[in-house]
Amino acid sequence: MSAITRRYVAALVAMVVTAAAVEGIHTISEAPAAYEPRFEQLSLGIADYKGEELEVDESIFHFLGADAMIERLYSGADGWVSVTLIYGAHWRNVHSPTGCYPAQGWLIVTDEPIEVPGPANSPTEGPIQARLLRVTKNEEQRLAMFAFCHPGGTTSDWTWQAVKVMFGQLFTQRGAGGVIIILNTAPTPSPAAGAERMKQFLAEIYPYAVGFWYEEPATGRSEVRHDPVLSTMEH
Repeated sequence: MSAITRRYVAALVAMVVTAAAVEGIHTISEAPAAYEPRFEQLSLGIADYKGEELEVDESIFHFLGADAMIERLYSGADGWVSVTLIYGAHWRNVHSPTGCYPAQGWLIVTDEPIEVPGPANSPTEGPIQARLLRVTKNEEQRLAMFAFCHPGGTTSDWTWQAVKVMFGQLFTQRGAGGVIIILNTAPTPSPAAGAERMKQFLAEIYPYAVGFWYEEPATGRSEVRHDPVLSTMEH
């Protein structure tokens, strides 16, 4: 086989592989959600805070392309914490709060990755990987904390979450998708106290936000499998 012929064959193979990948991504993007989150199982009482259900903005729900979403406001003697849980079955549903806050007029003052110790009833090993933001708009200040969740663990990186969700769609648990936990609070009585308040909430919420992935799978679903290759690449 001549060098020119080999180049043509290599180009043809590359075209076929690319076409197959595009078709695969298109197929999984159209696949229905294979799991149903159980967000409603999250207690309306966390520590000394009492929660109330908030109405989900339909325009935001459809913009995100979410398959499930809840919003709650928890109030206590030393402040409040807002909780948003978003589930999307596809990699296209992954949105980062670091892009959403500026779009809503908030200036991100600080942005740092953090680790929150996993609770005793956590379905995954290790700490919860999250990000802590301090944001401001006009004279109002807030603290925000969020974690991207996928079968097998968490990440604080938007790109890595998209990779994990897409990899799961292609090779492990099709339709499992991803969950985003978003918390907000006021920096009272101090920023440090506000951050600790959200850490407590995140540890309490996490098992309820992702527990549906680890329940007995229904007909047609695949059991959640933690991929060791991608795990070694994280962080």
